[in-house]
Amino acid sequence: MKRVLVTEPLHEAGMALLEARPDIEIVMARDNSPETLSQAVVGVHGIAVRVSRLPSEILSNANELEVISRHGVGCDRLDMAHLNARGIPVMIAAGANATSVAEHTMGLLLATARDLVRQDRDIRSGWFHKRLTRLATDLSGATLLILGFGRIGRRLAPLARAFGMEVIVADIALDEALAKEMGCRGVTDFRPELERADVLSIHVPLDDTTSNLVSTDEFAAMQDGSILINCARGGVVDEKAMISALDSGKLIAAGLDVFSVEPAPDTQALFARDDVMLTPHTAAGSRDSMTTSAKMTAQNLLDYFDGKPRKGCIFNREELGL
Repeated sequence: MKRVLVTEPLHEAGMALLEARPDIEIVMARDNSPETLSQAVVGVHGIAVRVSRLPSEILSNANELEVISRHGVGCDRLDMAHLNARGIPVMIAAGANATSVAEHTMGLLLATARDLVRQDRDIRSGWFHKRLTRLATDLSGATLLILGFGRIGRRLAPLARAFGMEVIVADIALDEALAKEMGCRGVTDFRPELERADVLSIHVPLDDTTSNLVSTDEFAAMQDGSILINCARGGVVDEKAMISALDSGKLIAAGLDVFSVEPAPDTQALFARDDVMLTPHTAAGSRDSMTTSAKMTAQNLLDYFDGKPRKGCIFNREELGL
């Protein structure tokens, strides 16, 4: 019998997979506070986690832990150094939310380029006459620089090209052949491309190499009136530098689904701005994505216990030599 801790409720489609197995005992966390999780992890063999933080202080209590399954792809809330040292694999829902995030990115891009936030506020405030001063940015003919050519970046590129955008994709492990096949120009270093990009869209994970990857120097290199979209992780963008870029006009707008601190506090000086479009880390929150992610979260646990984990779903495969 394998005991599986579910830190937050999963979609019923995922729970059904776990419930159908007589050799799985499900442990539902009462809440995801550190105090609760520190006790709940004791004696479990697997953990299904959505948004909870699992630092070493909590994980060290999981004395029988064999595997963690992440409802998503980002693992910055897990203490990977601790897990790697113990040889514990982290499974991810690879590709399950890529379409949802890519479409959300396009939504933020359209909203910022068309200046929809200010126009909505104008008409609600009775300022219909301001329509004469609101000028949108056409996407057709504009250049989109996609930072990160993984699952989401590869979904986003054709959407942007369908709007007539020129697409540049940047990735340190670039699949140049695929980029060319998709009609994109591929590069390994995004910085030289900043001066020609009308829009920069972020799609890289947050780790030691990407923290504040886009900061003062990067914003300075961008052309005046650019747009920033971030549906990856808040810490990839230096938010203070971004606000300065908005104030100076280097950025004409930003669309943000993620923040360096979540829930996002108003102290970040973002909430009162009408040149910023904000969503509460919901890019992956479509109905289809939630269903697929929950099923993959459960199935990854079952596959691991059955001795047949899918290698493409093991986040720390290289670190564990798998």
